Amino acid sequence: MEKNSKNQTIILKIGGSIITKKFSSRPQIKEKKVRQLAKELKLFTRRFPKTKIILLHGAGSFGHPLVYKYKLLKQPLTGPRLLGFAKTICSTRQLANLLTEIFADAKLPVLPLQASAMSPLNLRYLKQMLETGFIPLLGGDIGLTKQNQSILVSADKLAVVLAKAFPNSRVIFATDVNGVFDKFPTSDNANPIPLLSRKGIKSMLKKMSEKNTRYDVTGGMAGKLKTILVLKNKEIVVFNGLKSGNLIKALTGGQIGTRLIL
Repeated sequence: MEKNSKNQTIILKIGGSIITKKFSSRPQIKEKKVRQLAKELKLFTRRFPKTKIILLHGAGSFGHPLVYKYKLLKQPLTGPRLLGFAKTICSTRQLANLLTEIFADAKLPVLPLQASAMSPLNLRYLKQMLETGFIPLLGGDIGLTKQNQSILVSADKLAVVLAKAFPNSRVIFATDVNGVFDKFPTSDNANPIPLLSRKGIKSMLKKMSEKNTRYDVTGGMAGKLKTILVLKNKEIVVFNGLKSGNLIKALTGGQIGTRLIL
């Protein structure tokens, strides 16, 4: 990390299950946990002030239940879905604002941007914000196709888009598990797979299933692995972001979680 930090960009995706109460009947943020993550991120920026950071976050309880309730997965936007679409957008914006306030309290210049509007033109704007010194914040969102159907703009997919736009980037996924396991759910004493190649990921996907539920409409770990397979010449780290100290360890290149070599 020391020798490559000057011109490097880190794409950090923090899962919705870490920053929100996933199984809550209403949208709730885990304020104490977010403040801990902000503290670790601030420590990192002090140590590596020239490293650029793009911050992504899952929607958690601010997005998934609404998408599920209003049946917004690849559906025409008519009738009640119009209101559901608007409510979902409003809820994810609320989460972005709450996160921004907490990061601002930690003296981090986090700037919330609209994920569903990330066109090539806006990618140039994002790069300008990075060069200025901001930490762009983008989260799980919902958008429209040309056929006026709703489409998920997941933070995992955003990570892939940004990884392509920033060739000299590291991609880090903070999740609610210790890494990638042979099977999910796993036992308490199981250890994550330390290293997975593209071939290994494809082999695992044959055994895993993408399940959409009201708490996760993006397919869980299987959905994540499938999404990142389009990347080439990229290393991705998947680790447990719930444990204090793990984020700073992952940011500085320490041995943690599962390394995915694509």
